[in-house]
Amino acid sequence: MRDIRSPSPVADLDIRNGTVLYMEGVSVSFDGYKAIDELNFYVNHNELRCVIGPNGAGKTTMMDIITGKTRPDEGQCWFGSRLNLLRMKEDEIARSGIGRKFQKPTVFDNHSVFENMEVSADGVRSVYGLFTARLSGEVRAQIESTLELIGLADESRTPVARLSHGQKQWLELGMLLMQNPMLLLIDEPAAGMTHDEMDRTIELLTQLKLTHSVVVVEHDMDFVRNLESPITVLHQGSVLAEGKMQDIQEDPKVIEVYLGS
Repeated sequence: MRDIRSPSPVADLDIRNGTVLYMEGVSVSFDGYKAIDELNFYVNHNELRCVIGPNGAGKTTMMDIITGKTRPDEGQCWFGSRLNLLRMKEDEIARSGIGRKFQKPTVFDNHSVFENMEVSADGVRSVYGLFTARLSGEVRAQIESTLELIGLADESRTPVARLSHGQKQWLELGMLLMQNPMLLLIDEPAAGMTHDEMDRTIELLTQLKLTHSVVVVEHDMDFVRNLESPITVLHQGSVLAEGKMQDIQEDPKVIEVYLGS
């Protein structure tokens, strides 16, 4: 039986200049449509940043480029100061310390919360792996501490199918944390949540920025406002505005293309 150990930090990642993610002059077109247009986007170490914008603004494409799913036509994209993301495959990017959470949770409903966390441990890549691997004490402790962080410690033996939508979102985020990412990309975490679940999610994301850099793509403006984080507004594949919520709300360009009157 294999012993599962926590992943080691990426030796090549250098963030001494304080920037975790660096995108500059990035453009990509699909069938003549420019989805990303000379985009400049930066994320700092231990920063929680919200990205908003109308449908078609390029938010998803931007995350696709960061994670290697889409290759841009031009520009630069670096993780730290040494890892050129445009020369890396998707799995290499994931192993380098970038984790992405999609809007719809992808969890195993017929297994317990703890078993889902086991699947996410380094060295286990399938449900079958659950039954052929042995958890080290270190990884077990990591699972338990992560369950405490995401508020699911009391549900560790509960079948995932019994969880609420919000709890499934937290579980998937916990599964992502088991890979020890430095940068988290989170897509519309507030979608489908109750107000109480949104409040808890805001607390969780605020906690995570103490140990991670976090990029949140979101449409719910109340949720974004309560995160109290820097905001980047995308429009037609470029940055339209950046700043605090008050600055964004008062920006005439943002009001015109996104917020409305």
